[in-house]
Amino acid sequence: MMQQRRIIAITFIALSLFVIFLGRRAWADGKPVLDEGLAVVLALENNPQIGIAEKRVEQAEARVREASSGKAPVLSASALYQKTFHEPQYPLVTNDPSLVGYANAGFRETWKTALSLSWLVYSGGAVESGIKAAGFAAEAAGAEAQRTAQAVAHGAKSAFFELQRARARAVVAEGARRLALDHLANVEALYRNGVVAKNELLRAEVAVSDAKLNLIRAESGIEVAFSALERAVGTAVKDKYSLPEPQEEPSPVEMPGDPLGAALAGRPEFRALESSVRSAKAMAAAAQGEKGPSVFLQGEAFSVGQTFYPDAADDWKVSVVAQWTLYDGGKAKARRDEALALAGELLQRVEDLKKSVGLEVSVATLDLRSALQRLEVARSQVALAEEDHRMAVARYAAQVGTNIDVHQARVALTLSRTQLVDAVYDALKAQSDMELAMGEEVRIPGDER
Repeated sequence: MMQQRRIIAITFIALSLFVIFLGRRAWADGKPVLDEGLAVVLALENNPQIGIAEKRVEQAEARVREASSGKAPVLSASALYQKTFHEPQYPLVTNDPSLVGYANAGFRETWKTALSLSWLVYSGGAVESGIKAAGFAAEAAGAEAQRTAQAVAHGAKSAFFELQRARARAVVAEGARRLALDHLANVEALYRNGVVAKNELLRAEVAVSDAKLNLIRAESGIEVAFSALERAVGTAVKDKYSLPEPQEEPSPVEMPGDPLGAALAGRPEFRALESSVRSAKAMAAAAQGEKGPSVFLQGEAFSVGQTFYPDAADDWKVSVVAQWTLYDGGKAKARRDEALALAGELLQRVEDLKKSVGLEVSVATLDLRSALQRLEVARSQVALAEEDHRMAVARYAAQVGTNIDVHQARVALTLSRTQLVDAVYDALKAQSDMELAMGEEVRIPGDER
């Protein structure tokens, strides 16, 4: 009996390896192996969400440069052509009564070229605060891009694990089909010798058909999982890479000592919100600064005449202009109040996010512990189911057991093996969920910020 048990175990292992070899033969012709790490790299390079996040960062950085331009001088060149109906004239205003009439004020046809300079020398802090606001907004965009990268990496790993789960389930389904075929061969032999009735042969044939249907479903699940993985990584992978064998054990897991503390310190959403709060406060300061005085330095060098190349008069002028808005209808105050209200809203979001992150970490921790516990139970269940199936087959061969016993034992064995596959990949996904909840840093390829 011990020898028969070994033969059954060796046969199942050999069949499983044969099925895996056939399933991978078309993919393994010198192609690179696609593991979870490579799936993450491909996703960070090709997933459109990464590109969207990077463009948002570029927009924020451009707004910083735009705000900084307010401190730089503005130099412009202009050309003017003007024609009037009458000669431009001014009436003479003088204390001499003998001097009456009009004085020419220009040309009827006027050409003018000018080079102008305008420089905001003092803005009451409005420009400086605007630069700070744009800078903090850029920091927030960068933190949001980092969180997007973490979510994309998590999605790629989850999709890869689901593909491996589907492949492992197909191996289990193929093993169940082989067991059903082996039992059918035994029943046919007994039926030919008149030991069993026709109904037992029919029941064994139905079991083989059911096993084939389950295998077809499992193979369809692999195709669906491939599509989901390609969607997650943003590029085709099926014909470009080979796949490693499905894992029988999850990667070593170390439960963090203080996962919530690590999440509060590592989640980029907190950095994004903190930068957004600072940006809103700087916007309020900029709005307040607009109510104060501003000083401009203005200069112009120009040439005026009646021809296309004006040369009748060349001159230049320099002006210092001080401007103070005494009343703007409450516009600046409204903008300041809006910015302060936004800062208050963001502070409330920080508190709400802390509670949300606490819940995420708690759920991820419980899921990981539960998956590891279920893994131990599943291993034990498979061992018991294999022994039960071996005994059912032996009892039926000796005609002290029934066909139903063998069928039920085979179903229980297939279910236990499927549950073991699910326990392994649930543990892998739970580990990835924990990394996402804690905000594990992800480096975007080519990002030097």
